[in-house]
Amino acid sequence: MSEVATVNIWKDLLQRLRSSFVWITAQFVGTLLLVLAGIAWTRLPDEHAWQVGLTLLLPLLLAAGFLSLEAGTIRKFVGVEERRVPFIWGALSLLAWIAVIWIAWSILDWCSDQTELWAGYLNSLAPEHVLGRFFSESHLERAIAILLWILRWIVVPAKVIPLAAASAQSGWRLPCGKLVRQTFNWRWLVAVVLAALLSVALTGHFFAADPHGSVSRQLSAVIFKMVASYLLAMASWVILLAWSAVLLARTPEPAADALDRDLFRRFYAARKWLGGIAIVAVCSELSGHLVAHLPGGLGSSVWIDVPVTLILLILALWFNVGLLRGLIGPHEKRVRMIWGTLMSLAWAVLGLVAAIVLYNYHGAAVLQALGWLLVVGLLIPFSAASAQWGVRLPWRRVFRILREWRWWLGVLAALIDGLAIPILLMCAPENASPLQTNLFPLRLIVGSVLAYGCWILLLGWFAVLLGRTQRGTNPSAELPLPKGGDGAGGQA
Repeated sequence: MSEVATVNIWKDLLQRLRSSFVWITAQFVGTLLLVLAGIAWTRLPDEHAWQVGLTLLLPLLLAAGFLSLEAGTIRKFVGVEERRVPFIWGALSLLAWIAVIWIAWSILDWCSDQTELWAGYLNSLAPEHVLGRFFSESHLERAIAILLWILRWIVVPAKVIPLAAASAQSGWRLPCGKLVRQTFNWRWLVAVVLAALLSVALTGHFFAADPHGSVSRQLSAVIFKMVASYLLAMASWVILLAWSAVLLARTPEPAADALDRDLFRRFYAARKWLGGIAIVAVCSELSGHLVAHLPGGLGSSVWIDVPVTLILLILALWFNVGLLRGLIGPHEKRVRMIWGTLMSLAWAVLGLVAAIVLYNYHGAAVLQALGWLLVVGLLIPFSAASAQWGVRLPWRRVFRILREWRWWLGVLAALIDGLAIPILLMCAPENASPLQTNLFPLRLIVGSVLAYGCWILLLGWFAVLLGRTQRGTNPSAELPLPKGGDGAGGQA
């Protein structure tokens, strides 16, 4: 970007901050009042009925005040040039993103409890000649703690804040293409890192030192540190929201042939099959619990368990084949659904055999991980192409996918996010605390969402890359657009 454009960015930021002075002041004053009201709520007595009613009503009022304050500030920063939904819907949409942050931080809290366990396990895998210098348990615990801090205060906010800010303005019809680009924009990432260092890391050092001096001096120091921490945190938050609005306004719409726009088009074209897969996934997660609670000991009967499992597997295979055919598109030549399903089943059996071999392999962990990468990366292209073309595969196009580095990068990311992380979330020590036990259903849900989501994204990524192997054509242009005409998210 040229120097003039860079200067215009800073002028745009200052102009948005100036025009939103009233809302910025409301952020500093209103947030403080909400915090004080929350503290007072914890001290309310419950001797009389009106006091109990106030105890129940006050949290709702505090939540409404907080949502209104944040939604109003964000909408003022974004400006009236962007499409708006009614204020109440913009404010309520923030609840979903607050829930996302709460879930992510709950998982990270659980990970923090596992730091010592994971450090000991990694220490046991490290070679002896590097144990003391790099892989001692203290070094590993510190490294894991730093990684969790980065995830909590940099990665999660960097991904959620732009989405929440766009939702407060536009509701659920988000400009997904622009938001994806913003979350990977280096200017945005640098801003989030600086905000985390100033508002979290720096303010944490304010209270790290041991108190000294007289009581009045210690009290003055604590008050000063609290005021400085509050001002730093609120200033960082407000500037970060304004910077998000600036970058969102300056982020261009994705090109017609952009990879992510092509991916959104294909998912929209196959949306009915996605719904079917979601229903099958929910049924498969609930089937074990429902069968186990059948009366008369039927839950342990193979006459109930086996047919239910078989039906779910057949439905899962059928919907996956339909999803692949929808992602590849009707413009490509197709065999009948039944032949595509049978060919995919043959590849699935081959993959199951390979998975059993890898699961029972007790050699080096690196070789096992490489085996998983090769099995998934090699079998999915042939299985996915068979769902569309049956036996007569477009061999040259499939082999071009296997030579594509972006395909192997997608496979690696899918294995890490969709296999390794869910397995890690399901692990728990024998002496698990009550908090860890209570978080198990949440970890189970997050692990299942990651597994199914990464699988679907990998299939979509294959369809995108396969469409690009057909020279001289743009297959994605024949796919339908979401309502509103924006292939990257349905922006009006």
